[in-house]
Amino acid sequence: MKNENPHKGHRERMRRKFLEHGIDSFEQHEILELLLFYSYPQRNTNIIAHNLLKKFGSLSGVFDADYKSLTEVEDVGENTATLLKLQSAMCRIYMEDKF
Repeated sequence: MKNENPHKGHRERMRRKFLEHGIDSFEQHEILELLLFYSYPQRNTNIIAHNLLKKFGSLSGVFDADYKSLTEVEDVGENTATLLKLQSAMCRIYMEDKF
């Protein structure tokens, strides 16, 4: 009997959870993990999310961190650091446009 991977379908479950229940149903590491899916198409992003939160203390700390500091986190490369930096910039533009 083969052991089935317990993580199979995890990304789809996370996406579905977000779409059905919204971001408030997530812990901070899960929010980062979901975002990092788009930087790492076939990789476990849970550990990277935890490492980012450990270094920067919070989700806002991750998004406010400078580019160089982000790239110093294990497994965070240029594309991922750019994606993370983009979040606060997009939020600022969104808030200016909205209000």
